Amino acid sequence: MSMIINAHHRIKYAALAALALASIAGLQGCGRESLADSATPPYLHQVKTQSVRLQPNYRIEREFAGEVQAGQSSRLGFELPGVLESLLVNVGDTVAEGELLARLDTSLLDSERAELTAQRAELSAELDTTRRNLARIEQLRSEQLASERERDELQGRTRVLEASLQRVDAALQANRTRFEKSELRAPFDAAISGRLVDLGVVVDAGQPVFALEQSLVREVRAGVPVTLANTLLAGQSVRVRAGQAVADGQIIGLNPVVDQATRSRTVRIRISEAWAPGELAYLQLDMPVQKTGAWLPDSAVTEGARGTWVVYAAVDSGDARWRLETRSVVIHHVRGNELFVSGALNDRDRVVSAGLHRLAPGQLVRVSETTELAAALP
Repeated sequence: MSMIINAHHRIKYAALAALALASIAGLQGCGRESLADSATPPYLHQVKTQSVRLQPNYRIEREFAGEVQAGQSSRLGFELPGVLESLLVNVGDTVAEGELLARLDTSLLDSERAELTAQRAELSAELDTTRRNLARIEQLRSEQLASERERDELQGRTRVLEASLQRVDAALQANRTRFEKSELRAPFDAAISGRLVDLGVVVDAGQPVFALEQSLVREVRAGVPVTLANTLLAGQSVRVRAGQAVADGQIIGLNPVVDQATRSRTVRIRISEAWAPGELAYLQLDMPVQKTGAWLPDSAVTEGARGTWVVYAAVDSGDARWRLETRSVVIHHVRGNELFVSGALNDRDRVVSAGLHRLAPGQLVRVSETTELAAALP
């Protein structure tokens, strides 16, 4: 019996010893894991930064309203009064320089020309007869068979007939001129923008019959403040906008007189686009604003305390670690997704360009990339 009890004691002691050894081994393993954990560096967020490039000014785009106009506009009429016999074009038609547009009734001119032509023929025949008679008188005088008086009379008659013939020729030329002026022709390549009279009416001299707008030549005329107009030069390239369409233009002149109502000067810009005359257009000009600051993406700026705006500047803390500091800024201009700001920034400072909602002041981070987008901006 005692032998059985001794055997049980030995088994019990062996089990306790094994358990103690296992506990010691477990404690040693935990110690090693704790040491390993203490050797692992803390996790740091990776951020992208942008290098601040300070500049003395920024430019803003302003638009000045104007109107599209044809290079030339004209209200055409006849130089002579008369009955409008024919209208050969209508509103919307395109005409070439010299093309016939309308014609007056020329029946009276036809009668006048016929009468003058007959007078000329009569005078020409009479002058021819007088000259032959004068030649015979000259021959008879050489034979002492004609008097000097007869010769003088024929010479005088010849001069009268020659003068009468010249008068009729001048009248015929005037008749031809009136014929030409009875036709209305286009002074330049144009589009008919208005027909102002109807067929068969009697028009006065100078009364407008058609309104024309020069084809393919367009101008934009816009009023610009005097101080800005003084910086513009003829030949300078500019941008103009009509609706959603933007075109390049060239300044062809500035009105030297200041408009008393708007206190502005009119700028004329030549464009190549066939925009409709009368359409509203805008002259786009970049104006410099003297303010030292930098361009930043809008994702680099966040709202601070009491309605202020801040950026997170990354300050080198060594060991490739950067500490975040808040810097107050003022937003001066917005252009797309870019902001021009000024404030507690120095040239070449690094500011976090995105992901500010995951960060906090004083936090240590790692910089993965630095850009200099602002260096390329005007």
